[in-house]
Amino acid sequence: MHMWRRRLILILTLIAAVEIVALGIRGFLAETLITPLLYLVWGAVRIFESIPQGIIWLTFVLAASIIALVSVWGGRRNDAQHADADAPRGRVYEWQRLVALAQRHDYSRWRMAQRLMLLLAETMAARERVELRVARQRIATGMIDAPQDVINFLRAGADSYRPRRSIFLQRGESALDVDLDQVIAAVERLARGENRE
Repeated sequence: MHMWRRRLILILTLIAAVEIVALGIRGFLAETLITPLLYLVWGAVRIFESIPQGIIWLTFVLAASIIALVSVWGGRRNDAQHADADAPRGRVYEWQRLVALAQRHDYSRWRMAQRLMLLLAETMAARERVELRVARQRIATGMIDAPQDVINFLRAGADSYRPRRSIFLQRGESALDVDLDQVIAAVERLARGENRE
């Protein structure tokens, strides 16, 4: 029984302490936050009421017009960008992209050598009615009528990519360092089945 009274006194003391703290917080919040906020709202309402209604409506109409124009103009630009991004991309686009990248990166030059070698092998295989493996072997062994640097470039596409080992290597020290226009002209001529003059 004695223990029960102690617990009851302890609980009542805690409840009283919490209530005192809560009252103090309420008074503190009322003085530091709620009262200034109410003054601020009251002041904003008074200022708003002092502005002539014509100016308020004019501002509202101008803001709505600007938002409408921006959304229409921005929407058209975004639609055009999405149309460009979503446009179907075929082989021509991929070749253009590869040629542009090949002007800057060794890896892209190797990818171009790989793609050109495959394109030439497919064309030769279809024209000469041989297996693709045989046409690829002819290109890799140099049994085509093309300059040696073009053959070396196409051979590099048949091999796996090997990055340059040293930062001191200069242009011209790799089979990939050949004039791309010369390679493309030779591949076009070979694809048509023409010999060098």
